[in-house]
Amino acid sequence: MRVVDSIPVEIDPEELSRSPEFRRLKGREAEIASLVEKSRDLIKPKAVFTFLRVEDINEDLIQFEGGHALRSLVLSDALKRGQAVAPYVITIGPELEEEASRMSDRDVFGAWALGRIGDHALGKASLHVRSLVAHELGNRLSSFAPGTGTGKLFGLEQQATLFQILDPTSNIAVILTPGYLMMPIKSISGVFATTRQEYDACQYCPRVCENRRKPFGGEYLDIECDGEGGHGGISPDHVTK
Repeated sequence: MRVVDSIPVEIDPEELSRSPEFRRLKGREAEIASLVEKSRDLIKPKAVFTFLRVEDINEDLIQFEGGHALRSLVLSDALKRGQAVAPYVITIGPELEEEASRMSDRDVFGAWALGRIGDHALGKASLHVRSLVAHELGNRLSSFAPGTGTGKLFGLEQQATLFQILDPTSNIAVILTPGYLMMPIKSISGVFATTRQEYDACQYCPRVCENRRKPFGGEYLDIECDGEGGHGGISPDHVTK
């Protein structure tokens, strides 16, 4: 188990201004820079991750060493027996979101902007953890997150298994609600694994989103893992648009 208590995250106002959420806002650069400065003491990135080996794959059920198992159409196609993967949970802590909530009555824009700064910081923290994992698994990593896309490929309820594996409640103070949402809100979870082609849930999500990284492709296709290829045997026709 790897617990990272302090992740270096630097928010650059100019870089932030080029992001989809901020690039259309003209004349508020000084205000945004002030909020970035304010956020520096509110962002406390932490992470917990570990390395597990895949023991068996049976249709959409992936068995890992230690007796843990995840159900996922996409993971069953992407992984192979004997492959090492890295389940993870990453957070920036609750303080920024709490401040945004306090601001919401008197400064709607400021509260919104703090939230987006938090998303940006969480993305930076994720890249740092990804680099740590890549040091051991290799650079061709994909991230598989429960509930992303339409949720059909990796259900949100699989969060419960990730929490059993990593115990982020004790390790980095992230809890799981009965509806499988994480608190603090600015937290993400998933599984890093090496793949031949990078998986991106945006390809299989039809929702309108300004943060889309790849265009909607409509049909799920098996993305074989690096090596022998997928073992899930899941036909793309099993996942509808």
